[in-house]
Amino acid sequence: MAKLKVSGHLAAHLLVAVGVGLSACGQEVEVSPAPPKVPRPQPAPAAGGTVKRDPLARVAPGSRLTITVRDDDGEKFRYSAPRSVRGGLVDIRLLNKSTARRKAQLWRIVGDHTIQEALRAPRPRPAWLQIAGGVSYTLPRQSGRSLQVLQPGRYYVANEAGDPGIVASFMVIAPAGHAPEPPGAPARIEARDYSFRVSGLRPGRNSIDLENVGAQPHHAFFAPLRKGADIGQVRRFFSETNSIGVPPLDSEGSVESAVLTGGERQVLELDLRPGRYALVCFVTNNGGGPQHIELGMINEVRVRR
Repeated sequence: MAKLKVSGHLAAHLLVAVGVGLSACGQEVEVSPAPPKVPRPQPAPAAGGTVKRDPLARVAPGSRLTITVRDDDGEKFRYSAPRSVRGGLVDIRLLNKSTARRKAQLWRIVGDHTIQEALRAPRPRPAWLQIAGGVSYTLPRQSGRSLQVLQPGRYYVANEAGDPGIVASFMVIAPAGHAPEPPGAPARIEARDYSFRVSGLRPGRNSIDLENVGAQPHHAFFAPLRKGADIGQVRRFFSETNSIGVPPLDSEGSVESAVLTGGERQVLELDLRPGRYALVCFVTNNGGGPQHIELGMINEVRVRR
């Protein structure tokens, strides 16, 4: 992996992919739980189009899970969530009342394991600790939203690796009857092992059908290309072991989805400016190993007016 001189949102992914350096609710000791053949990626198609109907503008045909994150003490923050929510298709909302942008990354605990065990889980993470989607990064004092099917079980919500904070746990109760799938959306991102297929993106707020059709967990990380840069420079920058200087990406303008496990999908909202982006996955495989960008999971996407 390249040695990058970058800061902020992008730099966090280059240090640790999809971990959660957080403390358990009510606990004083902070711990760092684990984060959750390689074909060449095909170029993503040019994006564009007009939204005629926003599927997230309607009340979701299922339960609602409202998660709140607040500043707690100094640089720390604290999540809060209801004790339980009915499963099936869930309308997940993140109210970011903190002074930094946060996401709501969900983790599902299978079996009789505790939150404390999950937060102390070694790498590679055990099979009973499953990454489970959530809400993408949300700006301070704003809200984010996604529609997603949640399976019954015990969950907790966290932010990003290296950020000291308090997680919130909750139970998902089995729904009564058949749970509908998330509706379609004007834009679509299909994450594969290890490439993307993209269509329908537009400038502004996008409702996106994000589906992970691979076996490994993936997310969608959009980083704007700097003026004059091309995707080949980005690939070279990440492949070189001693890359220094200004990267060909604008880390401050990046946007990012939550991480989905293989076979899952959600409808989410992302704000995109017009321009050219590197669409990247920084997640690692379930069993560990390199970040997916090192396996070629990087595409160029154009968002056109």
